[in-house]
Amino acid sequence: MKFPLLQMKALSLILNIIPSQQFFINKKNVNFASGKFIIRTANLIYMKKLFLFVMVALLLSACSNSGSKSTTDQGAQNEIVITNDLENAKGVIPSWYNEKTVVNMKDPLAHSGSYACVTNDTIEFSYSYSELFKNIRNGVPKMATLSGWIYTTVANPEISIICNINENKNRYQWKVYPLEKEISETGKWIEFNSSFYFDKPLNPEQEVSFVAWNLSKKAVYLDDFKITFMY
Repeated sequence: MKFPLLQMKALSLILNIIPSQQFFINKKNVNFASGKFIIRTANLIYMKKLFLFVMVALLLSACSNSGSKSTTDQGAQNEIVITNDLENAKGVIPSWYNEKTVVNMKDPLAHSGSYACVTNDTIEFSYSYSELFKNIRNGVPKMATLSGWIYTTVANPEISIICNINENKNRYQWKVYPLEKEISETGKWIEFNSSFYFDKPLNPEQEVSFVAWNLSKKAVYLDDFKITFMY
């Protein structure tokens, strides 16, 4: 049986820590240089204990080599999900803009945490996201969604989610998803979801942006954004 160097070192450490006579192991017959070892005689009970020690060493070795690698589920391989609960917005988060709209909520309370975004008669545009496609992931998405939670002080406010794509600082594609008909209840947080299909050819150098645009002139709050790109 061959063992990688790290596992062999772990096994060597175990054999040196635990007296060999306790396990009836002849350490002279353990050849670490070749990665082979021979256990001449062993008591069955103690061998089970040794097996457990070796398995722990192997698991620790495997874990030490996996810490910097992330994986995704099979069903989510073609998705990139970006979330923002606004709690750290004041600290300036890369790709997110218009931090002045994020306030410490007292009445009403934020949907989660302490902070949410406010739009009203003087602030039409919300906290927003903007990034080049190439900085999000290799390739370009087929569609994107922006979901979150919204709180309105007036029924059916004239507010929409805007998805804008720029190329060389010029508008390439501009899409609007109205939320007016979906927000009929006031005084409570309501979950919303907006979807955008990209029907024009995209390239990695283009910039995509998402923002809420409030034309109602009434206070509308937003919190807990989730952007999903589907490839």
